[in-house]
Amino acid sequence: MRFPLVFRQPLIRVLQWIIAVVSTVGLVFGIVVLAGAHIEVTSGQATLLISVCSLTLIIDILFLTIHYKVDATHLRLNIAFVDMLSGRIKLENILNIVIQDGVFYISYLWKGPDPVIAAVMISPKRYKEMKELLMSQNPNIVFYEKKDDEPTDSE
Repeated sequence: MRFPLVFRQPLIRVLQWIIAVVSTVGLVFGIVVLAGAHIEVTSGQATLLISVCSLTLIIDILFLTIHYKVDATHLRLNIAFVDMLSGRIKLENILNIVIQDGVFYISYLWKGPDPVIAAVMISPKRYKEMKELLMSQNPNIVFYEKKDDEPTDSE
């Protein structure tokens, strides 16, 4: 199952779309110049513009495809088809799922006895779906959700 990565700061997503639009416009402009439009740009400059805009557009599209994927054995963070975590999070090694302050956290064992705590950046609307999927794959996961109105230990 796929869960798109959602940045907590909307500014990042806005910047991604701005980069996509500017790169597309630059790419089209460069192609128009190479096609023979009479604009004060040399063919070398147009070729460079096409190269740079193509590269930034490809990188931007790759970043727009970042998603979590749960398969039979792992929780993966993929960019396109590449697991950026290299299979680090095995479902059998997930210890806890915690939802606190509107953030979905998991703790898992990776190297050594100490657990790693990681925030899973997905839409809050999909927290329940992710939790149920992970817990169905590993029934030993302990779930805890801290409500906003619960007192902390220091209170």
